[in-house]
Amino acid sequence: MKKFFLLIPGMLLVLVAVFYFWGSNNRFPEDTYHALLHYGPVTEAKSAKDTLSVMTYNIGFLSGMDNNLPVPANPGLYADNLKKVLNLFERLQPELVGFQEIDFGSARSFDVNQMDSLAKYGKYAFGMKGVNWDRNYVPFPYWPPSVQYGRMLSGQAILSKFPLMDGQRIVLNKPEAAPFYYNAFYLDRLIQVTKVAIGEKDTLVLMNVHLEAFDKQTREQQAEYLLNEYRKWATNYPVILLGDFNSRPPYASEIIEQEETISLFLEEPTLGNAIPEEVYRKAEKEFFTFNSEAPYEQIDFIFYTRKDIKPVEVRVVKEAAQISDHLPVLMRFVFLNH
Repeated sequence: MKKFFLLIPGMLLVLVAVFYFWGSNNRFPEDTYHALLHYGPVTEAKSAKDTLSVMTYNIGFLSGMDNNLPVPANPGLYADNLKKVLNLFERLQPELVGFQEIDFGSARSFDVNQMDSLAKYGKYAFGMKGVNWDRNYVPFPYWPPSVQYGRMLSGQAILSKFPLMDGQRIVLNKPEAAPFYYNAFYLDRLIQVTKVAIGEKDTLVLMNVHLEAFDKQTREQQAEYLLNEYRKWATNYPVILLGDFNSRPPYASEIIEQEETISLFLEEPTLGNAIPEEVYRKAEKEFFTFNSEAPYEQIDFIFYTRKDIKPVEVRVVKEAAQISDHLPVLMRFVFLNH
């Protein structure tokens, strides 16, 4: 009997090791993590002379304010939120949407491919998929085990009314200070880059990003890398850079700690901010994007090349309510010199 009890710690270590290697393993080959998708016929024949619209939306896998909370998942909530997004898009008609935290078939969201559903029912002809979280089992939230995410396939996506070309999925660095077992189950942070064919002759480059949420130093490093990637495209193309930057603007009335993330983009002379400082300061609360229930900060942004693009209307879409824990940002714009 004594020998049996002595064996128990060793058996537990073996079980933990087996779970670690199985749970942290990918379910799909990495060459499936990036794809340009064609969903159907082009529904509109707009050109660069028209007013166009673009949106950034951390959709929070349609979990509303339950995102990251240790509560049982409710299939009715996800179905209702999908309908609400489609109704929202029907009213707003954004031609281009960059999503963050969108599921492609995860246990936590009942194995619905949210990108395919939004493309099909939202009448988007083209899409670009970017997987950043593929695991056999994600043990989060940590307790109780019954509410853990489990089988995971999630990431970022771009949906478009226009053809997409030459897509790229760029993986950013993970937090160096985090323990190895944390990073083993943690998502990748991505830059998605694609060319968008606007009409027959014009090309826009769209960059969709989701920066690190919890480690400031890593987020600043990712932002610097992102800015350098932007510069590679901005010389030859109009560029829209959007996403969840997980950082407040430096002119926010409440700053938790000093950070360079957003300042890097504001100081780039070729970049315009869809919600500039002078507009933000006049009505700060109008531009908060997180959280959707009681907004207290802006962390979602749209930037654009000044020489090519002129915003016509920019707003935080408050009527999205609690579809996600984020509110989307919508920019209507025209191309200059057309």
